[in-house]
Amino acid sequence: MKKLLQNYFNSRFYRVLNATFQPLLPLILLGTWARALLVSVFSRDGFFAQVFSIKSWFPGYTPIRQGLTMLTAYSLGLLGLLTAIFAARAIARHSPTLAMLVAGVGFLVLNTTRLAMLGPGLGMAGLLLGLLFGMLVGWLLNLPWPRFTASLIIIVTVAIRLGLNALAVAEISPTFTSVPHGGSGVLLGALANSVLSWFGLTPLIDPLSPLLTGPTATANLTATLAHKTVPFLSTIGTLYRPYALFGGVGMTLGLLIAILLFDHRRSKRQLAKWSLVPGLVNLNLPLVLGYPILINPLMLIPFTLAPLASMAIAWVALHLHLMTAAVYHVPATTPGPMIAWLATNGNWPALIVAMLCLAASVAIYWPFVKMLEEADWDA
Repeated sequence: MKKLLQNYFNSRFYRVLNATFQPLLPLILLGTWARALLVSVFSRDGFFAQVFSIKSWFPGYTPIRQGLTMLTAYSLGLLGLLTAIFAARAIARHSPTLAMLVAGVGFLVLNTTRLAMLGPGLGMAGLLLGLLFGMLVGWLLNLPWPRFTASLIIIVTVAIRLGLNALAVAEISPTFTSVPHGGSGVLLGALANSVLSWFGLTPLIDPLSPLLTGPTATANLTATLAHKTVPFLSTIGTLYRPYALFGGVGMTLGLLIAILLFDHRRSKRQLAKWSLVPGLVNLNLPLVLGYPILINPLMLIPFTLAPLASMAIAWVALHLHLMTAAVYHVPATTPGPMIAWLATNGNWPALIVAMLCLAASVAIYWPFVKMLEEADWDA
């Protein structure tokens, strides 16, 4: 395993990933902090905004909210575009500046609608496509006659965009909207969520989407209010959301803690410290891109296993009636284990189970953190 990791760290693909995202990390951290403050403090549905009634007493609430919105839009909202630009630079050997220009213009063209509006694919939704497009542009410009190739790329992207406009396709970034609510679909949904995020695609279940929605959540809440038995114990709202999304998709709050406890690389510890506050409100983009998790074969294992193990622990506790089911809506930015505690109306066994899930995720990430540390130092 160590030899495979060393080969991965020495591979061309890893060097391209590193050259693409490392220069962007300060901007990603800035945008993620702005988004964390926006959604948790300066938003009507934010956890801290509701707990402390911040809007009613905080001076300059509205202009600060507007500033954070703009800062998020002009950092994370352009992440797909910036990824294309920096990936092209990382691949191009002879004309990196030209590659950056062509990748930027081409990706802008592909993500501009017929009404000259910029599509969501320019942001986080276009992360993987931006990476692939930038790598393709950089590779093509390594061929003879780069200026002719650059002109041809722009012409082709314009033609593709016109074709998409004719077909009324507003964006080219893949999105997935079918979210399972119960049964074995919960397991598959959690697995798909981790895999999609690992690939840099939009997940099925956004950690910042409403916590308890759908017919099963309504039925569970109605039964609880009527003092009846909760009919659906195995759902996204009772297992995945309250117990397996701490820190974001992949249960990455456990990874943050594992890094701070076991990883001695100064750069990674600094990354974990800067990612801790956003991680508490379930935003993990700096960690996914900077540790890195994105398209890292080794990290796919704990990234999928930690949420599944947490769900298994919660499933056992629920079916043994050791705790009550999560049926009450709480803000999606509620920090970590507090989600389960508040969603069960202050059920202490639920909080204990949530802490056990967090501990299990730390234990799952620990050996992988150590392997990455050793392989990185020896590479």
